Amino acid sequence: MRVVLASVLASAFLAGCVPNEFNKPVPTAYATMDAVGTSSIKGRITFGDQEGITRIFVDLTGLTGEHGFHIHEEGDCRAALANLSRGHLNPDKLPHGQHLGDLPNIRSDVYGTMRDAMYVRAQLIGGKNSVIGRAVIITSNFDDFKTQPDGRSGQAIACGVIRPI
Repeated sequence: MRVVLASVLASAFLAGCVPNEFNKPVPTAYATMDAVGTSSIKGRITFGDQEGITRIFVDLTGLTGEHGFHIHEEGDCRAALANLSRGHLNPDKLPHGQHLGDLPNIRSDVYGTMRDAMYVRAQLIGGKNSVIGRAVIITSNFDDFKTQPDGRSGQAIACGVIRPI
């Protein structure tokens, strides 16, 4: 009995030390990414909010290196591509590098894939900041988050429209 009790107590104690995978936000929106131009990028990006933080899960193939990653105001890829340098989601009218649509750069592994999550300290599903119905774009270069208006992130190489699940 003591062994069982000790095991239960040890498990409860250690549970606070290990990240709990069951606390991940449930995805409530997604974008199917399509290649632009000669790119071969394809895959899916999912979004889920929990307690003011958005988990963005990126599952892509066909990448090489580091790339800019942005959410645009426009709700279709043709409009977003036409307004590539100035169309980032920016409800608070902040300079480039501080826009809500300026997401962290993404980087492929040696096999040209990325399958990882990032977390953004903003609720992106629902309300004025909702990303549903907007385009998400991957650019050819990484974003320096300084240079106006687009961080020298280059041309679009993939685009998808964010839709509710």
